[in-house]
Amino acid sequence: MKTTTPFGADEYLNESAMVRMAGYFDDLATGKTQVPRQPVRTRIPDRITDPEVLKYHDLMVDRAGPLFTHFLASVPCILEEMSRVGVALERLVQSSHDTPKRVYGFYEVDAFDGTNGRALATYSQGKIKTLTSSPNQANQQHFNRFADPETSQFCPQSFLRIDAGVLREATSFPEFREGFDFIYETAAFQFYGQDREQQIGHVSKLLKPDGLIFFLEKLNQPDQAVYELRERAKDDLHKLHYFTPEEVAWKRNQMLTQMHNGQVEFDVLLRAIRSQFAHVYLLWNSTNFYEFVASNDADQIARFVSILGLPVVPAEFCFEADLPRKLA
Repeated sequence: MKTTTPFGADEYLNESAMVRMAGYFDDLATGKTQVPRQPVRTRIPDRITDPEVLKYHDLMVDRAGPLFTHFLASVPCILEEMSRVGVALERLVQSSHDTPKRVYGFYEVDAFDGTNGRALATYSQGKIKTLTSSPNQANQQHFNRFADPETSQFCPQSFLRIDAGVLREATSFPEFREGFDFIYETAAFQFYGQDREQQIGHVSKLLKPDGLIFFLEKLNQPDQAVYELRERAKDDLHKLHYFTPEEVAWKRNQMLTQMHNGQVEFDVLLRAIRSQFAHVYLLWNSTNFYEFVASNDADQIARFVSILGLPVVPAEFCFEADLPRKLA
């Protein structure tokens, strides 16, 4: 793929935490550091009543690369949530009145080694084809190890370098040239800065008019004490299952400041989403992490939410009520 930087100067990308921390991400992606000390699987299987969600869960964890595994070990209940969303997307596609031959497109923004996208392509039996971008080229070896090249594609570039022109030139999956039915941002924007309106404005151009776009983000809180309370819940009740106290403290000191500087508060993110999309739902919350879905098609987003059902998050991690709920 020939790529350019669609908005702003190249300096925007070069000065981002995503580039400045490239060495750290490479170590994570190659399994040199911060490797979970036990396999990362759901610890609440008894609360997952849908066997298809457990099936999707197995597809992810059995074929996950080191960086994605580290991500799962760092974010409480994101494994269960991505499995829930993946199953719901497949059911949404199967319930569509479109021609049975239609293929859907799913783009995950800077999403490690494409574990979730690969699982979705496999689970949907190729009905949903997937594209994963990542500027960390170490992720590609793990993508190639597990991906079916007939259903999943990897672009070793930042999402900032992917636009409609790049998609038109891509020959592997012509279905992507008209944009995507689904886009999922996997906590990527915070590593580029706080300008969510530009970031969302860029990726939204790749979404079809009736498409769904998801935002998984770690958010700052107006009250720092609230933020720290949630961080302690994440670290003490989740991460310590997988990392030593020294590893947890090291990451907090070395990395989380960089992430915090690129995070925004709830209202800032919501305002940026609303600048592009008429309909927004908050789907999920776990500590300081939130997941939203947005669309300009009221019927499509309502259908998806009705299929999705309720999140599975233990009370010690969830600080929001009435999920999912409509925000706009």
